[in-house]
This record gives sequence, structure tokens and C-alpha cells, in this order.
Amino acid sequence: MDFTELPMHLVTEEILTRLPVKSLMRFMCVSKLWLTLISSPYFTHRFLTVPSPRLYMCLWDLNNYLDTEILSLAPQDATTTPTALLVDHDLTTPRMGSHILQNLGGFMCYVYWRKPRIYNPATRQLVTLPFKSSNHMTEPPGGKKIVSYYFGYDALNHKYKVISSISVHLKQNMEVISSENWVFVLEGGRGSWKKASLTSPDFCRRPHVPCKIEGLCIDGVIYYMALLGPFEYVFVSFDVKSEEFNMIQVPPRDGDQLLERFQNVGILEYGGKATLFDQTNLKEKGVVALWSVEDAGSNKWSCKNLVVQPSQQHLVNTITFHVKGTTQNGKVLLIPKNFVFPFHILSYDIQNNDMRKIEIRGIPDRWFNMDEDSDVRVDAMFMDQSESVISSDFVSSLDWTERDNHDTSIHSSLPMSLFVLFERNNQS
Repeated sequence: MDFTELPMHLVTEEILTRLPVKSLMRFMCVSKLWLTLISSPYFTHRFLTVPSPRLYMCLWDLNNYLDTEILSLAPQDATTTPTALLVDHDLTTPRMGSHILQNLGGFMCYVYWRKPRIYNPATRQLVTLPFKSSNHMTEPPGGKKIVSYYFGYDALNHKYKVISSISVHLKQNMEVISSENWVFVLEGGRGSWKKASLTSPDFCRRPHVPCKIEGLCIDGVIYYMALLGPFEYVFVSFDVKSEEFNMIQVPPRDGDQLLERFQNVGILEYGGKATLFDQTNLKEKGVVALWSVEDAGSNKWSCKNLVVQPSQQHLVNTITFHVKGTTQNGKVLLIPKNFVFPFHILSYDIQNNDMRKIEIRGIPDRWFNMDEDSDVRVDAMFMDQSESVISSDFVSSLDWTERDNHDTSIHSSLPMSLFVLFERNNQS
């Protein structure tokens, strides 16, 4: 057998898909053929089927916007549910990250200085979208204005879109005064905000204010939770392909008359459906309620109550957790609301009602020894798919930049091939 030339399908299926993203970025410079292959939607889809579990953790000081970093962690053991994740200090990214709004196929979506950002932690590429001005919407006395961003991806058409919700409400009773929705679109290679064309009569008639900053995208539909008025909650949905907005009424539950009610509720994907993870009774009773959208058109929901095993109740009876999405095998990731030592997260297998503690090891000591004027915050996103290789027309057409860890500014945009060379020279 002649080993001098490997078949291309063998190179693609068995070799390239098993390499880390940074190696692939360098190999795009080998030839035009490899550049076309690695950046193709087919390869990206094939690459995303190769598992590569990793946790990305953001730490920042709320009182010092420059003191922030992203840690990259990998399992210490090769089990289905690892008992510990270890920080890889060589992959730490200083002066980057904040509260994570979404994990969109490996892209970390967050807002920094009011501007939405999409960051690829695998390649350290960053795009900052223009700020959506809301000066045309005035605040009445006692009013408050909120600008929120949500991110979506249509896998069939390989398109990314970002939407912005701008709303004004009264702080005292949460009465919603007005709201607008905008969509970030790409035209002629340049991106801009356009006002959404609302087609649903209910959506046009009822202004809303987002009550959770985190969003979710399932099968090309963005979901986020909103408030129509005092104690009236809805899911807002946006179809990335058709750009159509709709509302799904959330069924009332005991305690909805409390404004802080939805602080204990997270949004996640469960069984392919948009689901509310209600942990209001988790600490005291060990009970979690899962409310899933069964039929958006008829506002049909289903509810499933889970009772934590008595032997695992101690994991949740003293700490308040945030819901941070689900893994491919249906495990819910729970992150402590407060940054405590020693730090850990929880993996909750809701199918088998089994909760496991995962220790986080290797966090730099300085985060645990901050002075009393500091206010350390923490967030995380879990990747149990291979990390993203950019192929979408939307994302690849934006001005991707690379952070210089020794400067607080952002480099001017670099073409992809120059970025690869820049990365290689920096690490040589």
C-alpha cells in the first residue's frame, strides 16, 4: 500500500476533526484547498460531532472593569460525569469576559460597556457589535430603560442573528410603558440595526420588558423571558429565518405575585423544548419544577416535578445556584451565585434525578484574596462539543479582532489568514 498520499476523506474524517481549533486555524494557511475545506459548512458540522468537553469560566471584579479574565478548564478524568475540572493556565485570557448571556455553538455572548460581544474562546477571536442607541425612547419620572441582547443561529441556512429589546417601565409597579425590537442584519458586507417588522397582533399591542437577561436558541428560534405587566409573564420567541416575533403565555404559579419570583427561575433546553427550571423550593424542600412549552400556538405547557435524592440534599440546602444550560446528554449545569472557596459546580442529571458535585481546581489564589472593596462575580459555560470553527457568512463577515493581553485596547480587525500568522508569531 502506498502511504505517500492519504485520501482526502481520511484526512478530513479521521485526522483534521480530531485536532484542536488553534491547529486548524494554522492549517488554513497551508493551501487554498485546506482553507476552503476547513472553513466549509460541511467540515464545521463534521467537526462539531467530535466531543471535546471543556468549561469556560469568567471571573471579574464588579468595581474594576479591567480586572476580568476567562479560565479554560478540562476534566481531570475521562468519565461521563467528571468529579473535578482543572484550570489550564496556558489558555487563560485576561481582560475578557463578563456575565455570559448565551452559549451559541461555542461562541460566548456577553455585553461589555453596553455593546454586545461574540467571543470564540477557542481561537480568542472577538467581534463587538455596534451599540443600539435608545435615545429616542424617553423615561418618565420613576421610569427605567432596559436594553437587552439575544443571539440566535439557523443551522439549516447557516445564519447568525442578534436581536435587541429596548423597553421602558415604571420601577415601582413594573408597569410597561413601551418597547421596541431591533434585528442586527448584514447588508453589503456591513452590519447595521433595523427595526423589526412585527406581524403578530398580540406582539404589536402588548409592550414587554425582559425579566431575564439570558436567552436561548433552539432549532433556529430565540427565546427569552419577559414581563407584560405586574405578575404577567411570557416567553418571547423570534424565528431567525422568518424574523417573526411571537409571545407564549407563561402559566401562573404560586408565588408569582412576588416581584423576586423569577430570580429563582432559569431558562434551558429540555427534550428539545424551551423549559423553565424553577428552583424556588430547591433549598428548603429539595423540589425542582420543569415547565416545558409543548405547543407554542395554543400556549400548552407541561410540568414535571423532581425531588432531589435525600442523600444529595446537602448539595443545595446552603448555596443559591444559577442555571447555565444543559449538556448534550441532558445534564443541567448549576453555578453558585456567589464566588466562594472552595469553588464547585453541580451537574444535575434530570432524566435519572441524580445530582453530582464537580470540584473546580486551579483558580488563581488572587481571586480568593481580593480586598474588601472588590466585588468578585463568576459565570461559566460548558462545551461538550468541539469548539467552534468559523464558517457562517454572518460571523465570518464581521470584524473579528484579537486581544493583546498587554493592552486594554482592541486590535484593528485582521483578515483570517493574518490572524493565524499573528497567533503563531505570538506563541513562537
